[in-house]
Order: sequence, then C-alpha cells, then structure tokens
Amino acid sequence: MTRASSMFDLIGQQDDQRPYYDTGGRGRSHAFYTGEEQHQRELERIYRRRWLPVDHVSRFTEKGSYATLTIGTGSILIINGDNGIQAYHNYCRHRGYRLVEEAAGKRQSIVCIYHCWVYDRNGKLKSFNGTYFDHFFDKEKNGLLPVRTEIRFGVVFITFSDDAPDLDASLGEFGEFARVYELADLKCVQAKDYPVASNWKLVAHNVNESLHFPTAHKDLHRITDFDDAGTYELKGDIVGAWQVIRDKYNSVSMTGRSDRAPMPLVPDADLKKINWITILPNLLFGFTADYVMMQWVWPESPSTCYVRHFWLFHPSETARSDFSHEAVFALWDKANYEDWEMCERTHRGLSNPLWSPGQLSLDEEVVSQIDAWVARETADPVDTEG
Repeated sequence: MTRASSMFDLIGQQDDQRPYYDTGGRGRSHAFYTGEEQHQRELERIYRRRWLPVDHVSRFTEKGSYATLTIGTGSILIINGDNGIQAYHNYCRHRGYRLVEEAAGKRQSIVCIYHCWVYDRNGKLKSFNGTYFDHFFDKEKNGLLPVRTEIRFGVVFITFSDDAPDLDASLGEFGEFARVYELADLKCVQAKDYPVASNWKLVAHNVNESLHFPTAHKDLHRITDFDDAGTYELKGDIVGAWQVIRDKYNSVSMTGRSDRAPMPLVPDADLKKINWITILPNLLFGFTADYVMMQWVWPESPSTCYVRHFWLFHPSETARSDFSHEAVFALWDKANYEDWEMCERTHRGLSNPLWSPGQLSLDEEVVSQIDAWVARETADPVDTEG
C-alpha cells in the first residue's frame, strides 16, 4: 500500500479559521473540576452510558488471559473465553464478593474464596461447594453478569448501556490513525497503574498539551519541540494534536535514538512526530513511528483517579533477540510522576471555591475541547415544552 505523505492527507480538511483561534478558551468552574454533583453526572451520563475503551487485544492472546479495572466504585473483569474476549462484572453472584483483585493474569476458573462458588472462563457457574440450595436454585441463571463488549482496531470496548451511542460513529476518524500505526497488530510489552490524587479531567488536560514540557519535563523537552506543534480538528468523539521530534533524534526515549524500524505505513511527514489522539472521555494514544502508547485515566472520586499506561511495539521488533524498551519506559515513567505532581497541585488549587477560571492559549485548544465535550455530555436536557 502506498504510504501517504502526511496524516493530513488521510483525515478531513482542517479549518484554520475555526472560532477558537479568535478568542482562545477559558477554564471552567471550581465545581466542574472538583464537585461531587459533577462527578456523579460524569459517571452516570458518560461512564455508564457510552462505549468505553478498556484494553488491547494483545493482552488476551491465550484462553483464560484476563485483566481487571475499576470504574468509579465498580470493578470489571475482562477475560478471553471460548467465544473470544468478554467483559463481566467482577463480583460473585452469591453475596457480591469481589472475585479478582490482580490487574492481569491467566485463569481457567474463577473462584470466590468466600463461599467457594466457581465460574469458568466463559462466566458460567460450575459449582457452588459449601453453599446448599434446594430445588429453587437455577445454576444457569447465576453465572457472571456480562457487560456488552466489542473490539475495534485491536481496542476492547465495553458499555453498560443498552442504548449507547453508535461506537463506529463515535470513533470517527480514529481508524485512520489506527490503520497507519497498525494498532491491532501491536504487542503490549509493559503496563503500569499509577494512583493520582486529582480529578480525572485535570489528568486528561495535562496529557493533551505540551506547554508544560520546558518546565516539568526536561527529558521530553530535550527530544520534542513544544513550539513545533498543532491541534487537529477531527470527526467523531475524538480530539488530537501533533508535536515534532527534534532534528537529531528519531525516537521519544531517554536516549532519543532507536534502531527500531518505523512502521511501514507511517506517512513521511509523521516519521518525526508524535500524534496525540484521545478517544473521549479518557484514552490517550501517543502514536510514534516506532511504538505506540495507550494511557487511560479512570475516575474514582471527585479528587482521585488512576492512570493505566501501556507501551506497545510492532511484533517484528519484539521478536528480535536484542529488543529492549527500557529507554522508552524510563522516559515516560519519569514523566508520568512529574505529571502527577502537576495534576495534584492543580487539583489542590482548583479546590478553592474562590478560584476563578483562567484564559487558555491557542496551544491549549484540546483542553478546551475536552471540557466542552464533558459539559455537553453532562448537561441537563433542554426543555422544549412550555
């Protein structure tokens, strides 16, 4: 397949005269970032209603491979069963015991150690040793509760709603980035979770702008140019930006250098770029020519969240005897802790009810886009009667 000259050739026309460039944007209220009412709206109207990207297929290559995640106060188990990857509510149907605590692993049976109910990798109840029922108990009706699950471009999606917005329409132009960077074929070589004492939206802001690189990220600033960057205007429930790698480097890592081959479909003009693309509400991709990052931020409370970070590489590279991702991981692991400090201090500042929203620059368009999208999704319906 012919390589495009730029990602701009593969997506819709970019409007250089869009309204944001006339006025910039502004932050939102103290309550929008730190309020309990807003937090509950987000859980109810976004996280319990929309399709949510939750994992990557490369983590489920074997039958029984599983992962767990927490969304608000709920826990989800994703497991590769006999019919493919399927998500379930991660609690026993008997008394609600949380079944699996580990972040990832492999199991053929899921055992509730409270009363020894045992489920297979397809969510079916196999046995309930230690619990005694009479004729009224139907084992077939007491399996794990499934969660709607779909896969697109190698990404596992779930929804808790029967009437979630159309997934393909929400993804819009994301598929062009996924195709060029061969997302479905990549291999996750490392994953790490980070607790953050901050509202989740502040983390989403932070990972979608590079203005703070010179002061917060000396290593990133040495390799990437925060001034040679821009924002995409994308179709779908996605936002994005791009940033250039400095001339003497070819990879975003501690060394700035890599002998990994660029992925073959990456356009020439993007070989020295990071394409930052976010599937709203909470999954950021860092698409680079030699690897891809996936970084989720999951809300827990108005003031706490956790970040899950994946590092993915092309299987032709991971198969090499000299493959190493340590320089990549070292850079981003250090940058992550630097970011969480920024987010936590920002949250403490925004927690002051007297805080007044500030002006956003032209380089913070994605921050404004994220807030505007969340505000639309959580707004009360307009009353057209009366």
